[in-house]
Amino acid sequence: MIPGIGTPQDTANPLEHGDRTGSIGNMTAFHDPPPFDLLVLTASDARQAEIYRHVVGRMVEDGLVAARDLLVVPDPGGRRVGSGGATLEAGFQAARHFAAETGPDDPASLLHGKRVAVVHSGGESRRLPAFAAAGKILMPFPRNDGRPGSGTMLEAIVASLAGATRGARVVVASGDALVTLDGVRLDLPGLVGVAQSASIERGSRHGVYVKASDGSVRDILQKPDELEARDAGAVRRGRMLLVDTGVLSFDSESIGRWLRVAGVTLKNGRLVVGPGLLAGIRAGRTGPIELYNEMLKAIPAAVDAVTFRRVAGGEPGSDRRRLLSEWRRGVRGMEFRVETDRGRSFLHPGTTPEYLDLVRDSGRDGDDERIRSIGRNLVTGISANTRLELRRGECVLALPIRDRRDRGRWLVVAHHERDDFKTPIDAGGTLGGRSLLDRTGSPEEFVEPGGTLREARLWSIGSVGSSLAHALRTLREGPRATRGTRWSLVEALGRLDVPRLLAHRDRWEQARLESEGADLIRRRPDVPVGAIADRLDGSVARSVASELRRSSDAASDHLEGARLAAAASRFAERGGDDRRDDDLSRALARVGDLIAAPIEPASDDRPATVLPDQAVWCTAPVRIDLAGGWSDTPPMCVDHGGTVVNAAVLLHGKPPIQAFSKRLDEPKIVVHSVDLGSSRVFTNTRQLHAPGDPADWTTLPRMALRLAGVTPSDPRSSLRRRLERLGGGVVLTLHSAVPKGSGMGTSSILGATVLACLERLFGDGIDGASIIERTSALEQMMTTRGGWQDQVGGIHGGLKIARTSPGPSQRPVVESLAAPSEFLQAIEARAILLYSGEQRLARDILEKVVGRYLTRERGAVRIIGRLKDGAEAMASAIRSGDIDEFTRRLAEYWRLKRAFDPAATNPRIDAIAAGHARDLAAWELPGAGGGG
Repeated sequence: MIPGIGTPQDTANPLEHGDRTGSIGNMTAFHDPPPFDLLVLTASDARQAEIYRHVVGRMVEDGLVAARDLLVVPDPGGRRVGSGGATLEAGFQAARHFAAETGPDDPASLLHGKRVAVVHSGGESRRLPAFAAAGKILMPFPRNDGRPGSGTMLEAIVASLAGATRGARVVVASGDALVTLDGVRLDLPGLVGVAQSASIERGSRHGVYVKASDGSVRDILQKPDELEARDAGAVRRGRMLLVDTGVLSFDSESIGRWLRVAGVTLKNGRLVVGPGLLAGIRAGRTGPIELYNEMLKAIPAAVDAVTFRRVAGGEPGSDRRRLLSEWRRGVRGMEFRVETDRGRSFLHPGTTPEYLDLVRDSGRDGDDERIRSIGRNLVTGISANTRLELRRGECVLALPIRDRRDRGRWLVVAHHERDDFKTPIDAGGTLGGRSLLDRTGSPEEFVEPGGTLREARLWSIGSVGSSLAHALRTLREGPRATRGTRWSLVEALGRLDVPRLLAHRDRWEQARLESEGADLIRRRPDVPVGAIADRLDGSVARSVASELRRSSDAASDHLEGARLAAAASRFAERGGDDRRDDDLSRALARVGDLIAAPIEPASDDRPATVLPDQAVWCTAPVRIDLAGGWSDTPPMCVDHGGTVVNAAVLLHGKPPIQAFSKRLDEPKIVVHSVDLGSSRVFTNTRQLHAPGDPADWTTLPRMALRLAGVTPSDPRSSLRRRLERLGGGVVLTLHSAVPKGSGMGTSSILGATVLACLERLFGDGIDGASIIERTSALEQMMTTRGGWQDQVGGIHGGLKIARTSPGPSQRPVVESLAAPSEFLQAIEARAILLYSGEQRLARDILEKVVGRYLTRERGAVRIIGRLKDGAEAMASAIRSGDIDEFTRRLAEYWRLKRAFDPAATNPRIDAIAAGHARDLAAWELPGAGGGG
């Protein structure tokens, strides 16, 4: 939509002001109900679809709409197919979308577990012509959350649907009505319709449900008068009706049944449209099919064949009659219930006066000194430097078009708020609030018989100024007061210059982001930062980075501070600011503080209970992660909880991780690394409190000694006095018989083993949960920033699934997975552990992935849920002993790892796998990938 101009008093300002669409609509916050996996928008034609893909695609990318992905589906065949035809086409395209991700399957299986919203948005906006170009879903819409500014109709609709749709459903809604869905259960089995209790008079303008005592639908009527409603049993107590809101909710079996009955099938491994209703609709053999009439009327068993044929229409023997009869046979009697929305009446600003009332009541009137107005004006498409005077009720719409010689021109339409573009001129259609027939005497010069103001040839093309002057004179003095070649609105829409329209919108959006970018990031924790940063030039991006830096420093909440610092890093990168690495380091440090803060080091007053001639020796296996990795990593696990399946592994039949400790007479601490052949002696606290550096092998033992309370917590305290209380010095020996950078959790498991070993010096029993938690703190102190799955893998033997809940305290609940012996034998016979020779530092990979997550890159955020779901599916495969499902899940896990971080593999490793492709059912690199 082109930016418009607001005017004083009662004038709607839909598009010009900066607090419009780019500000947030009613979308939920980051921890509110999850977004839809897919938002499907229906469109009337390819032109409207192009606008939606550009505008709504960017809104989805920016996190303004509660959906992870967008699919725009224009009516097939270049013809209008009705809301029913559009619903079937949308369902088919949604199933194909998921088939591309998971492989071919029947529609019900493809949509099982998916949250899909279908918003019908292909209307022509005849009674609200200001939004005829882009559609009413993009009209500015007041917020109800107390924040300033306006969102869009689409944002409000999708937010409402997301809030009411807790489980996996396919939800269908009309794009020009907002329903509160108060107290509505959309997750009931089968198909669920939503109604509101309304008067008989209101019901005469809408669809009406006839509800049985058990909640099922007995019938659905279209705009019934009182007599018809009473005869059908639709009138309820208080002379009220259940008026259809346009919202439908399908479970996967119901939408799958609809698609199968319509002819969608699997053929040669592909989802295709076979013979049936959808094929007939696509070919134009049925005419438009309405969702809320013919398609729903076919379901109730109480509706007889004669009644259905009368509603369905079509001549006997026609394709329409035959295909709709087949449809009825396939869906008749399916589970269909109606729920009652007990909130306020649904908002349906379907006309210009209704929209102006809505804007006026919300206080969202425009205010621009360039326009003089008496009030109640709706202006769209006029640039901000245009001056004009409007009388009360006058409205102006400007469209960029291509003329018949393909030149860029403007067409301006002027009308009164009471004019609609739907009523035929010869039936009383008006211009300026007066009958056009009366104003012209013989309107045939301007419009064909039966034509409306939409088809009337009244407007000129040219510059904005000349076309505007012509339009206002035509409105005020009548069509005969102006001369020249005339165009109709419908012709202008057919020659709409979509690139120019979108360019105008983009320029406005750019200006809004420049002024509001930092505030947008601060207010919305789920906005993808990169999508905003990449649309700003360097100097503006640097300015936004500075603002976010200050906000991060001021944030008392560690996670919020981390998110803002990571955002500052991303804007700094865009602006060429060399502080970007420092910003990311600060973000990661705030995450580390979040995890480590609740974990107090052990007391540094405890004496050792191990005798001088005794030693403590601890060993541990390494781990191989099988599903869910990355979901255990802060801050992802803090936001969503983590779910991981892994296995403890011995190498050459022995535990490869070892730690050995004993007391010394001298007041010193000695650490040895057997595999590195290195030793270090510490005689003062300051040495032990040196900053953590993963490149320094002593970092792990130094931090572990601090956490275990062996060394003083205060760097100014005397090490000698602490060791005297302990009973002497300590020697700590570490050994890792695993190649460096193996990806098998060596560093974390070694840390856990060292902590357990030191804990035994004091004679205390080893608490596995506490060791796991302290190892997470150790990782943060070392700045390696790992998750918790490695230490779970080393402390708990065998195959297991570990889960945590969201929150800063991450204490995994570990469940051992009992697999059938045949399954274990098959794994042992078929599994190979191979060292690639490639080494990588997990911290480098982890910092990049965590940075992507903190800046809400869409790919990073959406994969977390799939990783967790994959872990649950892997656990089920292990319990049942399904080796084929095990290999499928392992292969999927590797695909998700690579999607999370493309650097998880490299050409050399891929070449190793490719050389054995015929013999591999599945393969992966354990851990963060990149080598090992």
